[in-house]
Amino acid sequence: MVRCMCFVLLNLFVLVSLTQAQSKPTKKPNILFLLSDDHSYPFVGCYGDTNVRTPALDKLASEGMRFHRFFTACPQCVPSRAALMTGRSPVAARMTRFSSPLPADEITFPELLRSQGNYYTGICGRSFHLDGSNPKALHDVDLLAKLNLRTFKDRVDFLQGSGDAAVASTFASFLDAKPDGKPFFMWANFSDPHHVWNAPSEFRPVPATLKVPSHWPDLPGTREQLADYCAEVNRLDTSVVSILKVLTDRGMLDNTVVIFAGDNGMAMPHGKGSLYDPGSNVPLIVRWPGIKSIGSQSSNLLSGEDIAPTLLEAAGIKPGTKMSGVSFWPLLVGEA
Repeated sequence: MVRCMCFVLLNLFVLVSLTQAQSKPTKKPNILFLLSDDHSYPFVGCYGDTNVRTPALDKLASEGMRFHRFFTACPQCVPSRAALMTGRSPVAARMTRFSSPLPADEITFPELLRSQGNYYTGICGRSFHLDGSNPKALHDVDLLAKLNLRTFKDRVDFLQGSGDAAVASTFASFLDAKPDGKPFFMWANFSDPHHVWNAPSEFRPVPATLKVPSHWPDLPGTREQLADYCAEVNRLDTSVVSILKVLTDRGMLDNTVVIFAGDNGMAMPHGKGSLYDPGSNVPLIVRWPGIKSIGSQSSNLLSGEDIAPTLLEAAGIKPGTKMSGVSFWPLLVGEA
């Protein structure tokens, strides 16, 4: 009887060990972080919004997990991105002003991926907002350079800005430069659906057909602006198609954690700059073949601070000692 019980316990131990081992990537995954600008929940088709057409993002969600209650750490571009990169409150990271460069002693998670995980790291697309403002009207950009306050050239291996239309080709150049055998991390930034709202007419829905959010006045001008905004979201979706095609064509999609999120909410009433949900509740979609329940969704309450420790755990790296965010990787792989 004792021998039988020991055999059962041994098998149980092996089963648990195998389950835990299978919850981690078998090798370090690539990481592609796609960030839209001024993008409120629920303006993606997979969330049930009928005003936009987002087949690429919807497919990403159908092959991964979508999150309903992901809240940015601050409803403004600069502090929200500081929290995404550092895994800390923007107040703790001293990033509460629009034009601030990230202090040199604040460690970002791409730096940990590079130093502890041997990742090839990069940033591309629109301004990532953490090296101080570019326009001379806001900053003495020469002084920023003179005092070495612009630090991101040293924080990542590849740093190249571009408009949305060039993000995919810039990403391809990044992959061309990646040393063989290294996993990669790329933070690709998009302008859409941020102002200026100038998407071509083929992306624009008919204003009269739109469902106006209940907290807005249903007026002709409101419908016109909502149509402009939805056009930007629709164009963003085509940009996502282009960058995912680069991954697919190179056979790299199946070992890449693709994460899509908004930095803060839309520049409309109760949106960007406010603490109402449309200002701080943003889309979050994660696609990785190792996700336990493909096409699933979660209503767990998440913060922008949680992105950094989550992606570090995906790479098998411990979070930075100052990070206050909590990894939600267990949600993705079916653990408690």
